[in-house]
Amino acid sequence: MIKYTGFIRKIRYYSESSHYIVALLEVEGEQKLITMNGYMSNFNEYDKYLFYGNYEIHPKYGQQLKLDHYEVVLSTDEDEMIKYLSSPLFKGIGPTQAKYIVDALGKDTLTLIKEDKHHLDNVKGMTAVKRDYIYEVLTANDYDQEVIQFFMGHGISMRYIGIIQETYKEKTLEVLQNHPYQLIEDIDGIGFKTADELALKLGGSKESPERLKAAVLYSVKRGCFDSGSTYMLYDEIKKAYHKNIGYIDESVFNEYLEILVDEEFVIQEGELYYDKELYDSEEIISSFLKKINSYPEEHYDEKEVGRLLTNFQDKFGIEYSKKQKEAIDYFLKYPMMILTGGPGTGKTTTVKALIRMYRSLYPNESISLVAPTGRAAKRLSELTGLEACTIHRELKWDLHKNTFAMNKNNPLSSEVLIIDEFSMVDSLLLSKLFEACRKVHKVLFIGDYHQLPSVAPGNVLKDFIESHLKAIELDEIYRQTKDSGIVQLAHQLIRQEVHDLSLFDQYKDINFFNSTNFEVVKNVVMIVKKAIESGYDQNDIQVLAPIYKGVAGIDALNLALQEVFNPKEDQDEYRIGQTVYRVGDKILQTKNRPDDDVYNGDIGVLVEIGRKDGFEYLEDTLIVDFDGNFVEYTSKDFLTFTLAYCMSIHKAQGNEFKIVIMPVLDDYYIMLKRNLIYTGLTRAKQSLFILGSPKAFLYGIQNVKDAKRKTTLTSKINQEQSLNLYDFLEEEESSLGETVDESGYQEDLPFEDVPF
Repeated sequence: MIKYTGFIRKIRYYSESSHYIVALLEVEGEQKLITMNGYMSNFNEYDKYLFYGNYEIHPKYGQQLKLDHYEVVLSTDEDEMIKYLSSPLFKGIGPTQAKYIVDALGKDTLTLIKEDKHHLDNVKGMTAVKRDYIYEVLTANDYDQEVIQFFMGHGISMRYIGIIQETYKEKTLEVLQNHPYQLIEDIDGIGFKTADELALKLGGSKESPERLKAAVLYSVKRGCFDSGSTYMLYDEIKKAYHKNIGYIDESVFNEYLEILVDEEFVIQEGELYYDKELYDSEEIISSFLKKINSYPEEHYDEKEVGRLLTNFQDKFGIEYSKKQKEAIDYFLKYPMMILTGGPGTGKTTTVKALIRMYRSLYPNESISLVAPTGRAAKRLSELTGLEACTIHRELKWDLHKNTFAMNKNNPLSSEVLIIDEFSMVDSLLLSKLFEACRKVHKVLFIGDYHQLPSVAPGNVLKDFIESHLKAIELDEIYRQTKDSGIVQLAHQLIRQEVHDLSLFDQYKDINFFNSTNFEVVKNVVMIVKKAIESGYDQNDIQVLAPIYKGVAGIDALNLALQEVFNPKEDQDEYRIGQTVYRVGDKILQTKNRPDDDVYNGDIGVLVEIGRKDGFEYLEDTLIVDFDGNFVEYTSKDFLTFTLAYCMSIHKAQGNEFKIVIMPVLDDYYIMLKRNLIYTGLTRAKQSLFILGSPKAFLYGIQNVKDAKRKTTLTSKINQEQSLNLYDFLEEEESSLGETVDESGYQEDLPFEDVPF
């Protein structure tokens, strides 16, 4: 093994998430700078290091030193130590103070400080703040490097080291060594396979109780999230367990399943096994609905409402249908209502009217308008003229603690709750919202149950409707949209009346192009170029696809469309993995970032690439503009966004675009479902282009056998009223005497006419 003593002089690449570094070293005995790659943390240009490693030949960059491990060299030369302690590394310590320190402690100054910071107490001009700061700087690297060496020494992937350290901080090694399966619960993206690999590399036994118990629990949780269900059956859990473990001893499996039930991590009801959080979510939702539905009918001034309705119709030149008027009347009278309907049926104008009328009648009532995505919330706000926000923002979600500040002990002040795009809301999130809505006495759910259900477990809107909760479905197509092929196609899909492609010949705003898998990219590019020539831009045009891989997948389409919308010219660009991002690129956010007010499904534009300059900036920074909200991304955030020229249909929910281009191919066979195609085409406002196979399209729109989500919400809602209102009021009264911490009650949050 080669050993070098020297300094880091230039950083070519550094990842904060993995601590991987490529740097140029100035070392003793070498005339030229040496290229080194490996794993480091908290490095700087002022420290001297001992680098240990071996040379390797990189196929592209040539000979490099592969770092095995390193040490910080603590100088014993007085002049060097004074220069070091007075460097920018130790802010507030100038040459004079540095000399006082070295004069007092001698040649072992740095070693003595690291051993015990109180060696500094008798130094002239020293304060407790300065003492602690010097000590922290000198020791900052020690623990991080210990963690790195732990990972490398056990052959553990460095992929998650950044997020693991961020989560556990000084307890990182303790958790890794003693509780590796805890990572499954605490860190998003780490499943049983990753945690198990770590545990076994650390010498864990395949028969350890921790391993087997974790495998059973993960089988229940992951099974629910993968299927969108709130419970699993015994055989399903056993099958998943076998897949995770690789074998099955049924008696052992039964033993740990029973333990999890006894400990209430898993809830068993007969043959059903629930993840505890999902079980609780259904209980909370059903109890809330029972409470809301117990409120009496409200009486309003019918003459005043009639006058307001007439004025509204005259002002906007519309005439409300019988069902629309029924919806307005019911909302004003009763505590809860579902408003549903396909495109063009007037949901928007109905909602606008009923909100305005309610505010006229009850001007002092507090109304919360929420939606599951940022785009949907923005649309709701534009529609109503009132402030709307995401559910996460309304509940003040803390990303780092995975908690909601607004909760059952710290409720919202709202009295009326209106939720748009309700089909996208999952059981867990809705239960958290309902817990915080203890003052709410009226709720309106708005959504289209023909669309895709939520990504997370639950099928809430469909369950509500099947529970016979009051739902008014608008089914009359507004006269303004009767000539829209998009609207007609959507409603024919709902009625299952599409048996061929003849409808595409009747309307100018819908088009079907026969395309093979290998022709899709070329044809999509052709359509996009014609749209651009017609005056549309990247915000108007959206390509939608159901899968990421393949010749006609999202990834391939994004690369091709980037060259159309934002070809390489003089703008700056930045590579992340296999993707090159350029200033001006259309960007899709894929994870919620409540601190920055940007959420999964939001679309922005990359406006700046800020590169680190030596040691002044250790992190490269990308800045994305989300409609005036400028969000900074560093390496730990780079996997939370992607190109947005093409996106998944799931991610597009809650958004609308002037032009939608949607491939429907044989390659997508496993994904072809009527609700998927319906959701995609209803994102289009002006023009829809479908490319692919007629056979695949017809198969997809006829396939209504979507994987059945297993939930028990409907049965729980329909159970006899079990809520004791007196108990609820008693609970409210008892909470009045409680002191609520400003951070709120913190609970874990478990786990979106242009013919060319």
